[in-house]
Amino acid sequence: MKFKVVILFLAIFSKTTCFGQEVIGFEGSPDDTSSVSLDTIKYTWKNRVSYALDANEVWSVDGIGNVFTSKEGVINKYDTIGGLRFSQSIKSMGNMSQMLPINSMKLVHFSEEQQTLCYLDNTLSQTDDCLELADRDIVNASMVAASSRPDLIWVFDNLNSKLILMALDRASQKQQEIENLSGILDINNISQILERESKLYLVDDHKGVYVFDIYGSLLNHYDQDSINKVDVREQVLYMLFDKILKRTIYESDYQQIIPLPMEGITDFRYSNQHYYFRTSQHVHKFSLQITK
Repeated sequence: MKFKVVILFLAIFSKTTCFGQEVIGFEGSPDDTSSVSLDTIKYTWKNRVSYALDANEVWSVDGIGNVFTSKEGVINKYDTIGGLRFSQSIKSMGNMSQMLPINSMKLVHFSEEQQTLCYLDNTLSQTDDCLELADRDIVNASMVAASSRPDLIWVFDNLNSKLILMALDRASQKQQEIENLSGILDINNISQILERESKLYLVDDHKGVYVFDIYGSLLNHYDQDSINKVDVREQVLYMLFDKILKRTIYESDYQQIIPLPMEGITDFRYSNQHYYFRTSQHVHKFSLQITK
């Protein structure tokens, strides 16, 4: 696949919280340096808020910018300016592996150790008994992903290399299964599952991003190595690497390669026009301005 690419080179100025620079863009493949244009782009990263957390904490962000962190059996909810809104003990639910904001009123707690899904409301209070995945004949769930359909959730059975779409409603059964992913796609290192805008994304550490429609048909494959995290918003695919963030616009296949605002970023989310970058001790909320 050919991309129109803009590479942004970082100029770092000491003792400043914003990074701005001129860059040279070019059209063609990333290795094509023969068609250099004179386009100049400036961009500015600005750190809006920082949320403290430990290296082993689980975290997430909902669609309106509330940040959730959890460690040692306690879950915290922070507002968009960093204020602590709610804190709740969740020790009875087992060790948290992931937390999934379904919407501003519902949060799902997934424990790989317990093989359970538990439901919390917007004040972090438990709303029902936890769902035992074994009741749905799932005993090896290693990862879950929220669906854009608020009553459904994806569960990845790592042992059987199978994706299951199931209802959050305790009385409902499995809705859909995508089986034998390792055999069909020859992938064995699935690190992330994501559903956005009626598409399903599977990330393999070494083979890139596979894009499916919601019925399980393969639509596209972005061949990339060493992806740390992926997010998708408003028809833009964001891919996080060790030192850069790639943004690909679907309809035009236009791609930007943007140096990260700091070192040590291992995870990220994009929500409500902001970039949330995780380091070993913080989640940093950044805004990014790009101008020509």
